[in-house]
Amino acid sequence: MKYRRKISPDYLHSGFFGVEDSLVSTTGALAGIAITATSKEAILATALVIIAVESTSMAASEFISEQTEEDVEKEKMPASPLVSGLIIFVGYVVAGMIPLIPYLVLPHMQAIPVSIAAALTGLFFLGIYKGKVSHKSPARSALEVLIIGGIAATIGLAVGIIFKV
Repeated sequence: MKYRRKISPDYLHSGFFGVEDSLVSTTGALAGIAITATSKEAILATALVIIAVESTSMAASEFISEQTEEDVEKEKMPASPLVSGLIIFVGYVVAGMIPLIPYLVLPHMQAIPVSIAAALTGLFFLGIYKGKVSHKSPARSALEVLIIGGIAATIGLAVGIIFKV
């Protein structure tokens, strides 16, 4: 029999939330900015600021919300607010590197489609994993995460194109 380690549902929530949000928001922001950016340095600085600020903000928000939930539900404490916050932070930083790496190695206009493809691939695999841990169809779950995340990331690109920001 295969040994399967139990993971708190709250930790799974934190991990999925951090990774999915980073892939979507980092990709959308980078693509939108890269459309009109004049330098690779501006794109990289923006990406690092986005990843640093958002991962820290999300970790703090997760910590506070978990702590509040813990206070409200004293009799039930399934997860540590600190661990949940750290999971979101690490998930966001690691996933944020997926759409950022193409900008580190390619000219920024060439990096845009590669970055988007890398993020969409990450969302697809996140969906497969989600399907497996939730005992649902991995293919259906992958498609759902890919479509929802893809639409959200496209908004950043559209804003960059429309407003030339």
